[in-house]
Amino acid sequence: MSLPDKTTIEAKAHLLPILRAAMRAIENSQHSQGEALLDGLLRQEPDFADALHLKGYIALQRGDLASARTWVERAIAADFHFETYHLTLGHIQLAAGERDAAQRSFGVAIVLNKKSPDGYIGLAHVFMAEGALDAAIGALFTAFNGNEKHPETNYMLGYALLSKGDVKQALGYLGRAYQFVPDNVRYRAGFARALREVRLKRPDPKLVAATLPLLGAPGVEPRDLAPVIESAICLDPQFTALAKLDAMPAESIAAAMKAPQFPDPARNKVFAVWLSHGLVGMPALERRLTALRRGALHLAVHEPQALQGRERLLALLAIRAFQAEYVDSVSATEKDLLTRLGATLADAEPAAAAASFAVYAAYEPLYRRSDAARLATAVWPAAYADLKRIQLDEPLRERQLAATIPTLLPIEDDTSRTVQEMYEESPFPRWHQPILGTPLTVDVRLRAALPLQTIPPYAISKPQVLVAGCGTGLHAILAATSYHEAGVLAIDLSRTSLAYARRKADELGIRNIEFAQADILKLGTIARRFDVIESFGVLHHLRDPAAGLAQLVTLLKPHGYMMLGLYSELGRRDVVLARALIARHGYGDSPDEVRRFRTDLPCLDAALAARLSKSSAFYALSDFRDLVFHRQEHRYTPQQLGTLIDDAGLEFLGFEFTSPKVLPQYRERFPNDPKAVDLGNWAQMERDNPDLFANCYRFWLRRRG
Repeated sequence: MSLPDKTTIEAKAHLLPILRAAMRAIENSQHSQGEALLDGLLRQEPDFADALHLKGYIALQRGDLASARTWVERAIAADFHFETYHLTLGHIQLAAGERDAAQRSFGVAIVLNKKSPDGYIGLAHVFMAEGALDAAIGALFTAFNGNEKHPETNYMLGYALLSKGDVKQALGYLGRAYQFVPDNVRYRAGFARALREVRLKRPDPKLVAATLPLLGAPGVEPRDLAPVIESAICLDPQFTALAKLDAMPAESIAAAMKAPQFPDPARNKVFAVWLSHGLVGMPALERRLTALRRGALHLAVHEPQALQGRERLLALLAIRAFQAEYVDSVSATEKDLLTRLGATLADAEPAAAAASFAVYAAYEPLYRRSDAARLATAVWPAAYADLKRIQLDEPLRERQLAATIPTLLPIEDDTSRTVQEMYEESPFPRWHQPILGTPLTVDVRLRAALPLQTIPPYAISKPQVLVAGCGTGLHAILAATSYHEAGVLAIDLSRTSLAYARRKADELGIRNIEFAQADILKLGTIARRFDVIESFGVLHHLRDPAAGLAQLVTLLKPHGYMMLGLYSELGRRDVVLARALIARHGYGDSPDEVRRFRTDLPCLDAALAARLSKSSAFYALSDFRDLVFHRQEHRYTPQQLGTLIDDAGLEFLGFEFTSPKVLPQYRERFPNDPKAVDLGNWAQMERDNPDLFANCYRFWLRRRG
């Protein structure tokens, strides 16, 4: 947004303070306040072009394309020569699927101001919507000329290059956009997505320094940062020097840890920050941590005084073990030592024995100890404050919250009860860092998710959103922060998971989520209706997914949208192999059995173990249990998805991808399907790229007709 030109300023100077106040309100997403100010301006000056344009801008942000077009066309009629108006009209036309008209509007903006990059950026949006990446990149390089520090040009150029698969160049442009405006969620998330493709082969302190602040930042998926951060850790000489510990007996590791020259990895900032978030996704890093844990346990039992000076390392080992839900196997010797250590801690105070408590917490969670209440009220040294919070304060708070979660519908189906029991034992997923969205209108959110689809100009204000199967709240919190002025109902089978979700939402100050216990198979009986329903990774665990989907359809408003995530038969091929091994060798699904299978897997099928270990789900017990031990699972092919969707009376709108490369590749392969909705084509695309839907099919639907 820009202020009026000089001539307009001179003629209407007395109105400028109100205009500026309206602009500030709009920039702060206070659209109602901004609109009220603009209405006051227009009562005084009905043809005030800037006020008309800003009214159109607000309508566009709300997804009301018809009103937006009317206001902006009035602004252009009042002042044709201000290029910003034509830019906004172009974006309205593009959102309505009118690409030729949008291209003309952006062309007019370029004629009016050749030095501005915005018209070329608009053209790039048109070209990208048409799948013409080379034309988009050409337009952006034109915009880039003389505007090298323009953040949006850098971002769009990086995004287009990433869509082409040119990760190295894309990373440079996306990094600059993020550097120029680090608070912009789009720039931050775009840079993080590009980092997903980067694994360091040599130290790069500058890139690592730019990556670390992204941890915990809104819009960033933590796992996108894993390749850069974990490869940086493995390149650190101090960390590589510890490789010899992997195969050592505990007493030898303990002796090494006592030595003054011991290369303590906790002194490495990257290692410390990464483990403080509980994130580990590499076998080498896991082996190193379990070796250090063995050595620390030996010292805690035999020479506890030798643990002095290792506070940070011990706290990190315990935090990581807790976040991974103690997925690592424990030898008989370790179990014996842990029993002895536990006995010595029966009456110990954390102020004097915090190091030993931390070692214990690296094997067993503190909140499950019989004296957990005593430990929670005790005074702990500052070095162990995070450990106390994560292993005592937060879990004990969840126990209190679980009793307050309302039951919306009883859990009566036998299969649902079986699944409920599993998630009461292992809430899924246990997460540390939220993924927060940017509040958008439903229409704008859908256009971002489905760039090839034409979303009708139907404005949905204050949308009601249902998250069906919210687990521990990660998805519900993302939804609550992704839709402007939304009210969210998040339901799940597991009261334990819901308590975790409630605690997280409370900590983040998110007040627009209502959590309740309910079974999807009965959900259609409630009186409420929703503008958006999201159910990711849930229906395929029901006894009858089609019956569950039918319940959700009854809750969807006529103009509403639905997002589902369902397992792919091909994408889960390694899971199928693992489940066959589990059945053949008679493994149960208790936590101990999950650990035993995970330990045995390299001997049972080394190649399968290597492939599964590339998934982040391999490194946390509830994730791994959910991956290969789930008690109820259905999988689909694209054709079977089509049948499920048709039988439910729904229309397939398209798959949503986090990677910008997929849709351009599809468009190049299948140019006769410009909206990318032919599931037969997607079946061929998946056969050629078997890992395309390794996590889930993620797709959007609406009522047919």
